[in-house]
Amino acid sequence: MVTEQQLKEVLICIYETDYNDEQTFEEFADGLDFWIDKDGDILIEGRGMKPIDGIQKVGHVDNGVIYAY
Repeated sequence: MVTEQQLKEVLICIYETDYNDEQTFEEFADGLDFWIDKDGDILIEGRGMKPIDGIQKVGHVDNGVIYAY
């Protein structure tokens, strides 16, 4: 099971590497969905985008709040 903290750590890493000069963390993260592939890797897609079949949705971000399920 994936936790909100794990998802936040992944987002922070991406944000600090690529986006911190362009927008706030909340703006960057809002509207993202999280998926787990067959190897257990976390995938991140914009809201409404769905990866290939067999990938399980495990969370999303709304209004800066990270949800894992």
